[in-house]
Amino acid sequence: MTTATLKEITEKAKVPARNKKPNSDEMKQAFETYLSGLPTELRAKLEIYNNRVITNAANNDQANPIIENLLPEIKIIDAATILSTEYPPIDWIVKDYLAPGLTFIVGKPKVGKSWLALQLAQSVLTGGKMFDRDVKSGRVLILALEDNERRLNDRMKMQGWNIKPGSVDFMLADTFRDQIAALNTGGGKRLLKFIEKKKYRLVIVDTFSRSIQGDQLDPEQMTKAVGPLQQYALSKGVALVIVDHMPKNSPSQNPIDHVYGSVAKAGITDSLWGLYKEQGKAGAKLAITGRDVPETELKLTFDTRLFFWHCEGTALDVELTSQRRAILEALRDLGRSQLKAIADGAGQRQNHCHTRLQDLVNAGLVRRIADAQTQNVFYELINESSDSSTSNASPRVRRAGSPGIAG
Repeated sequence: MTTATLKEITEKAKVPARNKKPNSDEMKQAFETYLSGLPTELRAKLEIYNNRVITNAANNDQANPIIENLLPEIKIIDAATILSTEYPPIDWIVKDYLAPGLTFIVGKPKVGKSWLALQLAQSVLTGGKMFDRDVKSGRVLILALEDNERRLNDRMKMQGWNIKPGSVDFMLADTFRDQIAALNTGGGKRLLKFIEKKKYRLVIVDTFSRSIQGDQLDPEQMTKAVGPLQQYALSKGVALVIVDHMPKNSPSQNPIDHVYGSVAKAGITDSLWGLYKEQGKAGAKLAITGRDVPETELKLTFDTRLFFWHCEGTALDVELTSQRRAILEALRDLGRSQLKAIADGAGQRQNHCHTRLQDLVNAGLVRRIADAQTQNVFYELINESSDSSTSNASPRVRRAGSPGIAG
């Protein structure tokens, strides 16, 4: 826009000289006329700044009533409008596990967080499956702030990457430091412009501590670092995943408790992945929680040949499967037996063992036999039963001294 044109707009926006002050409607009209001649980005910034200044002035106890009238009408949404609106379904990156927005992957050092992040990147690249869930394909950016090219080369080869140029991009620490800068010192805005330009579907920051400056216990700094990223990711359908370290010596296995530093980080994030691994064991648990993500715990094992995390199912399902297997093994050793003997043999509480026995009966793996005379109940493996017991037969007890337990 030329200087002359802007001058014409300014002149047009002027209120004609008169003895009395312009009213609020005239002032808003003049300001709107002035804004109409500005570039879109500049206009938006000026509107926001003007609203903040007027709001602060209106909040003063002795504010002039005309100031209040300069504020735009407060926007509200009627509940009936929300209920009657058909909103589009969640545009999942990983079905049920990763939605657009900000996600933290937290875990202790050397637990396998970076391997998990690389696995996620490759899954989005190929658009196949991750943990038996559908993955939507797209371009990926990884801020590998703790790695160099040689290490990334090794890890991608170990995971069997085979990709075309331009589908997954890495940004290393020196480039981030020199051309982006810390997320809470202006680098966040620069990064968002780059993400918008390249149209990335998934952005991984590994790790958070290398991407910021200052105190992670400071809520203002943390909000400044991740707040704009979260808002952008949510509005643009991008998954922004930040790898972060857990605080030390915390007995909890809730990922919300393990976002290190200010509570602002946990408050802003849309979902959390907590990776937990016991020392010296191959298995691990991935606890997932979030605003749009169902709370889930997955049982994982790390494949040391392919360097991938494999999902065995939800932690609850795996645990129940293990416990049911213990019951089947106890029945195999004991033969036809009553609840107490089975519970003792499986090392389980009787009430829990009883519930699982009913599941095994419903699954057709175990037969339930009731003695009509004594009202005692016995169980046996169906595939190992050699006689055709009936409900009123007197069962043979292979383990002496088992007390009769009804039901």
